[in-house]
Amino acid sequence: MSDDGRRIGHGPWARLFASTVVGDEGSRAAERGRQLVGDVEDLQVETGELEASVDGCTVTIAAPPIPPRVWEAVRRFARGNHRLEAGVEGREQSVHLMHLMEIDWDEPLIPHANTITGVCACGDEPHVAAVAYAAAARMDDDPGLLLRWRGATEAPAAEPAPLALVPAGAEAWLAGPIPPAPPLRPLPAGAVLQRLGASGLDLGDEDVSAVLGRAYAAFGRRLRPGSEG
Repeated sequence: MSDDGRRIGHGPWARLFASTVVGDEGSRAAERGRQLVGDVEDLQVETGELEASVDGCTVTIAAPPIPPRVWEAVRRFARGNHRLEAGVEGREQSVHLMHLMEIDWDEPLIPHANTITGVCACGDEPHVAAVAYAAAARMDDDPGLLLRWRGATEAPAAEPAPLALVPAGAEAWLAGPIPPAPPLRPLPAGAVLQRLGASGLDLGDEDVSAVLGRAYAAFGRRLRPGSEG
C-alpha cells in the first residue's frame, strides 16, 4: 500500500492492472471503488473476461486474449531463464516478462487501457473500479489469475501432421498423347513488312521495304502449288 493506506495491490502486475482499468485513481469513482472492495462477490476468471458481482450488479472487465502463437513463442524463449519462467508459470509477477512482451513482441501482458472494456450492468463506474481492485488484490496471492484472464495458460493447439508423400509408380510420369497442332493461318506475302512500315532506308528512289515487298510477292507466286518453276 501507499503512504495514505489506500493503495490496493502490491506487485507490478496487480498495480498496473488496477491503474490501467481504473484510470484516475484519485477520482471519486476510484475512492468509492476502494470502499466497495469488500462487497465484491463471486469473482470469476475466464479467457478474456473477469466477472464479479457488486451490490447485486454484474460487472465485466474484458480484453482480447494474447494470440496463442505469441504466448507459445514466449514460453519457449523463457525456458531456462528462472525470472521469466516464474512469470510464465504464474508463480511471480515478473517485471522481466512484462518487458519482454511489451518491447519484443508488442503484445503487453497487461493490455493498454483502450483495449479494455469495463462494464457494470447498472452503469455504476465505482463498481467497475471495485472489481478491478479486488482482482488486483487476488493477483498478489495468485499471479496466475492475470494469465488466465489473458488466455496465457491454455496449451497450444496441436500442429497439423505433415503431409505424407506417397511413392508414385512409373505411370505417374506418363503423359497423354500430344494433340495435333492447329492449322497454320496463311499470311499474304509481305504481311510483316506492311505491319512494320517504311524502314527509312532508301534503295535507289524507293524505301527498302517496297523493294522487299515486290521480292516477297515474286517468291510467293513461285512457291504456290502448280506454279511454274
